[in-house]
Amino acid sequence: MNPDVIRACTPLFLAGIGGAIGLGVLFGNISDSGKWSAGIGLAGTAIAGAAGLAQNTKHESNITAEGNARVVQDNPTQPSGTP
Repeated sequence: MNPDVIRACTPLFLAGIGGAIGLGVLFGNISDSGKWSAGIGLAGTAIAGAAGLAQNTKHESNITAEGNARVVQDNPTQPSGTP
């Protein structure tokens, strides 16, 4: 498989798992509040992980240089190394 396809499908897979866990907890017959909150926490973690993986990984630079661009030093005086 192409790595880009795998990167695109992984968040969908994790979000699907998180949604399935969340629906199972909400509509399941769970009377213990500790198990219910743990299930909701697990579902939220899976969905948040999917959202984190779905971020754009390509960093495009939006810095442009004009034809006559030059480097300017902010502090033209250099600190001396001797006390």
